[in-house]
Amino acid sequence: MNILTKIESQISLILLFYSLSTMVTAQNNNSVKMSLSLKISAVALIDFSTDGNQMITYSYSTIEPNNVEQIITPATGDKTWLNYSSIVANGLTNYITVYISSGSFPADVSLNLLIGADVGAGAGKKGISKGQITLSVFPQVIITNIGSCYTGQGIHKGHQLYYKWKNTESYDYSLNYENGKAIAVTYTISSTE
Repeated sequence: MNILTKIESQISLILLFYSLSTMVTAQNNNSVKMSLSLKISAVALIDFSTDGNQMITYSYSTIEPNNVEQIITPATGDKTWLNYSSIVANGLTNYITVYISSGSFPADVSLNLLIGADVGAGAGKKGISKGQITLSVFPQVIITNIGSCYTGQGIHKGHQLYYKWKNTESYDYSLNYENGKAIAVTYTISSTE
């Protein structure tokens, strides 16, 4: 092979690489601008996390899909965290209610619930706690003004729940639990719509 052919081959390769690089550069300079619109449906999810051995049962139905139920014992105390995620339409908010959904105790026994403020994990417009209530069989609003947000999942995220039993001397929880009369509390997240 003569020297001229080698030089022509090298020049041809250089030109080929140059033309490929300019073609790649030309590809990078092409751009298209278009608007994108997303519509996200409203969603509301509620869940518990516990610090310890707590019995939690979950209920789901097509009639009331945003419920979660917890079995309460005198040992439940402050070991439960309420977590939620929420996507709401403009101008709407969600709220959470609670009620005793099964079981009963003597008239002199009561069960108070203190709902702590959101601890600051997660993001978005998280709800405002109503403070302390006495639980009953009637739903009571405990957290209001929930916008599009999530509290995070797990303990030390969301709202800590503090259960306090009053006058438990006349109430034999273990006997009632064994006879299928456990105290169950149901939490429901709903829309102001």
